[in-house]
Amino acid sequence: METKHSFLFVTWEGGGNVPPVLGLASRLIKRGHRVRILTEPCLKDAVGAIGAEYREFKTYFTRTDPTIDIIQDWNASPLTIPTIDNVLVRPAMDVARETQAALNEEPTDVVVADLMMVGSLIAAEAMNIKRVALFHMPEYLPGPGRPPGGLGLRPLSSSLGRLRDKLLAVLFYRIINQYLPPLNAVRGAFSLPLLASVDDIYHQADLRLIQTSKAFDAPITPAPGNVRYVGPILDDPFWTDVDEALGPERDSRPFVVVGLSSTFQNQRAVLERIIHAVSGMDIRCLVTLGPSMARESFQGADNVRIVSSIPHSRVFPHADAVVTHAGHGTVMRALASGLPLVCLPMGRDQIDNAALVAHHGAGLTLKPKARVNHIRKAIKRVLDEPGFGRSARSLQKSILADSKADLAVSQLEHLVISRGNGARG
Repeated sequence: METKHSFLFVTWEGGGNVPPVLGLASRLIKRGHRVRILTEPCLKDAVGAIGAEYREFKTYFTRTDPTIDIIQDWNASPLTIPTIDNVLVRPAMDVARETQAALNEEPTDVVVADLMMVGSLIAAEAMNIKRVALFHMPEYLPGPGRPPGGLGLRPLSSSLGRLRDKLLAVLFYRIINQYLPPLNAVRGAFSLPLLASVDDIYHQADLRLIQTSKAFDAPITPAPGNVRYVGPILDDPFWTDVDEALGPERDSRPFVVVGLSSTFQNQRAVLERIIHAVSGMDIRCLVTLGPSMARESFQGADNVRIVSSIPHSRVFPHADAVVTHAGHGTVMRALASGLPLVCLPMGRDQIDNAALVAHHGAGLTLKPKARVNHIRKAIKRVLDEPGFGRSARSLQKSILADSKADLAVSQLEHLVISRGNGARG
């Protein structure tokens, strides 16, 4: 089959961002498109497994071990945003230069950049190549109908809610625009006009694809002209172990699955309290640790099995509820199975995801320092009170329909076709 178009993806190993990026890339490849992925060495095998061409970062994003924590947000002060500082801003010049080098090597129709890889958006703009910002989570930017991201606030449609969001947006931009000077310095180095606000980087992209279900999110109304909701990609992370068995199939007790982050967020104490909570309940529980936690360092119980990993697609169809850090991928896969959730968000986009779960009535949200008895009560509630399951199943319909539609692929194909071949590097 003849290759249709050429795409350069630029991403990093940030845990929950990887399945949506690789999932979209693999779908383009199956459609006959050529896909190269500029990323970290620790993702080389995963890139090769989907049939994409791997291109390696030579500076900054050079980890061979993905468990090395480059975000450093679990012990940060309240006035800092380590993810933006350490992933988006500090390496922006390196990312821009390496994206430019990759574009000079091969003809390219579109650059698809993880939202943290703003340097690649700058390089694509400078070379007049179409650029797409990929959001692997709900909307983050503030606007009519939604509060700013990162605050864990539920949407309010009242006049009081609109006033709240307007005031918080002012504070949001005051904080976020402290990062504008270094990003404008990168733009200046590429002879691009300076921006008035950090979010202009996204608003000026050809497309901003939001990889969640619009029914789950609280979208800006009206949405910015380049925003498209394309639904979640429900693929399991590439590192999950397909050889793990589920355990007894004839156990009639409620089955609860626990999973807290694929990256390090200092989650050991939270996991231990959850394990303590479920060990005192008449349920059976599977705890998945992810690659950042050592299996040998946790003690299970008669009704608790602890594994390093197992694909959600294998366990969620058999589960009755999920206890999670509220990473977007876990939330979407749980809701796609119609499962209610108990969320213990520990930062990043998790607090907003948890707020949306609670807003839709599909689960409960606790502080990560919640006591054992509070965790136990929350799990019992989502199992015993049918309203949580009904709300989860209501969202399930939209999520599955959006995921099946493959809207992101059609949007990317249309972007190339609608404006001709454009500049090709």
